[in-house]
Amino acid sequence: MLRLHENEKIIIAFHRHWIVVANKMTFAAALFLPALVALVALPAIEINAGLMVLVYYFIIAYMMVALMIAFVIWFDYYLDIWIVTNERIIDVEQIGMFKREVSEFLLSRVQDITIEIPSFVATLLRYGNIRVQTAGQQSFTAKDVPKPDKIKDIILAEARKANHVRTF
Repeated sequence: MLRLHENEKIIIAFHRHWIVVANKMTFAAALFLPALVALVALPAIEINAGLMVLVYYFIIAYMMVALMIAFVIWFDYYLDIWIVTNERIIDVEQIGMFKREVSEFLLSRVQDITIEIPSFVATLLRYGNIRVQTAGQQSFTAKDVPKPDKIKDIILAEARKANHVRTF
């Protein structure tokens, strides 16, 4: 569970862009489709009833595995989150089903922010990568985030406030 410090406020929280999970879900749907076709076509085939039950069993087991893969993809997307507060940046990275890494650093240590738009599709859909460099030579990267330029501006504004730097 994430605990905020006293007087700390969440400025923005964001996930990866929806197109990233949609792309992965296409893979899960491609796994699911052959089993669905087999379920529809199977009644037209005349085979032994005992063998038919066994075939249905394997098809349904295959479908359950495909659905579990889709669930894991959604789970990873939904639980990966970046949170910018008025004091720090928090990266919650879900790894598999049961492992989670939470890292954070203070906005007062931010030295450089780089955004990268990796492709033509990313340009059209307005998503990209943000890399934040801190004073301790640590680097924080958020991949495939929506509107990286807007998020960069928010982080810089909050970092200036944290450092008490005036903008003219």
